[in-house]
Amino acid sequence: MPKSPKKIFLIEKLLSERWFESEREALPWIMAGKVLVGEKRVSSGREKIPADGIIRIKEYYKKKYVNKGGLKLQGALRDFDCDVRGKVALDCGAAAGGFTDCLLRHGAKLVYAVDAGHGALAGKLLIDKNVVNMERTNISDAVLTRLEPKPEMITLDLSYLSLKTAVHPCREILGAGGAIIALIKPIVEVASPAIKRSGDINRRGVIKDILDDLCGYFADNGFDIAGLTHSPVTGNNGALEYFVYLRFGAETSENINNTYHASIDAAIDRSFELNKFDKNNYTDI
Repeated sequence: MPKSPKKIFLIEKLLSERWFESEREALPWIMAGKVLVGEKRVSSGREKIPADGIIRIKEYYKKKYVNKGGLKLQGALRDFDCDVRGKVALDCGAAAGGFTDCLLRHGAKLVYAVDAGHGALAGKLLIDKNVVNMERTNISDAVLTRLEPKPEMITLDLSYLSLKTAVHPCREILGAGGAIIALIKPIVEVASPAIKRSGDINRRGVIKDILDDLCGYFADNGFDIAGLTHSPVTGNNGALEYFVYLRFGAETSENINNTYHASIDAAIDRSFELNKFDKNNYTDI
């Protein structure tokens, strides 16, 4: 007679595989029905499961950041070797606060979470003493130029405004100098109404033209392009996205203003190797 497969408690497996640090941390995920063994939802940490069962946890990326934006910015900070420890930052287009969350976890001292909408910022960020919630605020609003303490860097995740427009008020907010890390969404920047309507943006030639045009604009308008990379996580409907790292004034240093074409080609090559982001099958980047 074949031997029955060994079984263990679900919580044992979750902790031994380091999905969670404690039973208390795991319990809300189990109760919400987000923990599966194979395709079967398991509703109790004390339920016995096959010891060799495959764990899958829906939306597990939210254990790290409040939304996938945090994963995007994490990749950019890594690729740009950007140290935000002790910095005062402004996150424009904050929404639920993925970028804000990432900045805090990487050591930012204070983050102004700015968004034109309202009611979107995640609860854990609303109660964080290192976050200033500035909803119903646009990047061009004069109030942002009078902030104290003044931001030293700005992150941008904008859904409707071109970065060609957004970088100018950023300069006013930062004053004498600073840094900008901006998410480039080709669907926002593309000129073609047909592509905007269809959403069919993942075309190498179209993306290259957009990135070339943007980088040329930044260089011509007094910004140092400190780096350009791809987002390690795709946007809505699998759209490929990119990051640019800009400096000016007191933050001016070495730049790639004359060599950004090579960085663009490399970023595009890497982006086309990505799989569409699967919120229920997340592995860390």
